[in-house]
Formats: sequence, structure tokens, C-alpha cells
Amino acid sequence: MPRYVLLVDWTEHGVEAVDQTVDRLGHGSEIAETFGCEIEHVWWTQGSHDMVSVVHAPDEESMVAYTLAVVRLGNFRTTTLRAWSEDEIRDIVGRL
Repeated sequence: MPRYVLLVDWTEHGVEAVDQTVDRLGHGSEIAETFGCEIEHVWWTQGSHDMVSVVHAPDEESMVAYTLAVVRLGNFRTTTLRAWSEDEIRDIVGRL
């Protein structure tokens, strides 16, 4: 299943409700499941982004739908990166 890395930046609304950030993760996981996605990891970070998460999705369309569903709640914005494992990139490079 494809894996995606999300770089998460809180909006003003998200910062105002920062005390609920851990509880929002549970709700985000429920939303993910409706699109066939699974949140593998979440880290709250210091620096350029407020959080980083890793999500598995059955396909790109499901990932986009999931991301739009959680972003429209207004707590954060994301930059989404498709990620490949060592074995996956070995197969890709093997095509060269």
C-alpha cells in the first residue's frame, strides 16, 4: 500500500485549540479509515512544521480525498509527499 509523509502546519484555529491536538488524532484516524487509509505514525515537531505523520493509502485518489477531508476541518494545512521503502526504490532504480 502506498505510503505518504504529511508535513503539517497548524492554522490559527488549530493553535487556538492546541490542547485538543491529541484528541483530534483519534478523529483523524476515524476519517482515514473511511477512505481506506491508515495513520502509521504521528510526531509533534519543533521547527519548520508542527507535526509529521506517515499514512498508508490504497491509492493516490484515496489519499487526496482523506487529506481534503481533514484539512477542511480548519486545524491545519499539509504538504504531502509520496514515500517509497528501500525495497520499493530498489525495484524502481532497477528499471534504469
